[in-house]
Amino acid sequence: MAESGSQQAVLPITSDSMQQVKDVHFTFTAPSSYFLPSVESTNPATFDPTTTNFGLISRSYDSDSSLGRGHNDDPPPTDWQRFAHHISALNDHAPPNTSYHIFYLARHGQGYHNLAEAYYGTQPWDCYWAQLDGDPESNITWADAYLSKLGERQAGEQSRFWRTQLAEARMPVPSSWFVSPMERACRTAQITFESLAREGKLDKEWKPIVKELLRETNGVHTCDRRSRRSVIAERYPRYQIEEGFSEEDELWDPVFRETEEAHTYRAALLLDDVLGQARSKGGKGSYVSLTAHGGMINAILRAVGHRQFQVKVGSVIAVLVKAEARGGRGAHRDFEKGKTKPGCVDDPLKAGLPGYNGFKDYVDKVEASVKDG
Repeated sequence: MAESGSQQAVLPITSDSMQQVKDVHFTFTAPSSYFLPSVESTNPATFDPTTTNFGLISRSYDSDSSLGRGHNDDPPPTDWQRFAHHISALNDHAPPNTSYHIFYLARHGQGYHNLAEAYYGTQPWDCYWAQLDGDPESNITWADAYLSKLGERQAGEQSRFWRTQLAEARMPVPSSWFVSPMERACRTAQITFESLAREGKLDKEWKPIVKELLRETNGVHTCDRRSRRSVIAERYPRYQIEEGFSEEDELWDPVFRETEEAHTYRAALLLDDVLGQARSKGGKGSYVSLTAHGGMINAILRAVGHRQFQVKVGSVIAVLVKAEARGGRGAHRDFEKGKTKPGCVDDPLKAGLPGYNGFKDYVDKVEASVKDG
């Protein structure tokens, strides 16, 4: 199989129908010392938001003295209430073009593509199996991959975690929700938030916006080729699909994989759009929920100047972002298409974990070990 090589063609970031001239763009920084993922000593492999109050560092703020207690018998404010008050104070005293935002960055639960990579190995997956729609010997597919049984359970655990955080930690409810168009992200967001919305836990109508720019690293892998617009709308009637969203996936390329530089630029465009919408509605600061992918979260972290932090499948982190609005559209950039798929080191048809009679047998045994609930 041929070795990969750089190409000179231009990579499309958005479809022609979504090209809009914005009257504002932003520069970003990510203040540290607020959330554990921003601290160099925090290990991404062992970080657990469910045991660390969503990673919020318990600390004092200059604004604590201005936070009233109400009645004497009221409980003291929680760490999240003090933090939210601090963010309000930062926004109140910031220049007109500066605002502070909290991004809740959720990675989808485990999908069948994750199981396939685990079974075949990363190198055979990248060079061969990721270009297929699924396992040719069974009905298991990974094109626009569905959540596995474990992935569904992980999303349910996140829902229960959010319920506790909102009720006990008094964590601020997101003011807006955005979701990648990929099935695994849409389903993760649905399981995580829909029951909370039905129970009235979210303070406002839950109607997540499907954003094309929020999708995973694009190209080559069929798991990153989205479904038709009409399919997404039928599966998730409660979701709002953004204006200009094409019926067919016009951005996925079967030959070229999006580069890290292009993906970071796309993440910055996404944040320009998200914060531009918040700015147009008035007020300063926002709490934004984004349900996406590991590669996309990494791109957002690069775009805002946060240290790299690999979010585990089915997990979530919170990030504080300082945004400074600049007049006019940001500088337009074109990117060369990335590299083609890598050449295979060994025969990919011989890949697979030992002790299993093919991929389906592996999936069946893995899912049989996953407890319900």
